[in-house]
Amino acid sequence: MSQAKLSPEPINDVSRRRFLALLVHGGWAAALGVLVYQIGRFLGAEGLQTGPSPLVSAGNLADFPPETTTYVPEARAWVHHSTEALTSLDAVCPHLGCLVQQKEGGGGFRCPCHGSEFGIEGELERGPAERPLRQLEIQTQPDDTVTIRTA
Repeated sequence: MSQAKLSPEPINDVSRRRFLALLVHGGWAAALGVLVYQIGRFLGAEGLQTGPSPLVSAGNLADFPPETTTYVPEARAWVHHSTEALTSLDAVCPHLGCLVQQKEGGGGFRCPCHGSEFGIEGELERGPAERPLRQLEIQTQPDDTVTIRTA
């Protein structure tokens, strides 16, 4: 009688079909994991944390000379000091949220992303934006401190 081996040798060979099946199932598992992670982030989101606070101290009245337009980065706003009063405009373009910049010569604002143009008072002059810049409430306190309400 011939001697039969009692302990089989471990098989380390993986067929091509088995390898491809493992690769496809691993890809699906990874994609599903990314999807579940992103859904979890979305459902647990508390909103954007990058916006300005609702009430921003913009400085003193002397920081805004008459007939000038000054950008206040803490409020993401443009403050225009005309001969009559201070006005404030949201610097975020209503089209896609880029920050508008002052035009050459100071005659209004222009969005660098898509070319929308706005007048000195925020009125829409040229699209693709469909709305004017948002007016913000601005106040001068008795001690000449200027505050901007952004919300």
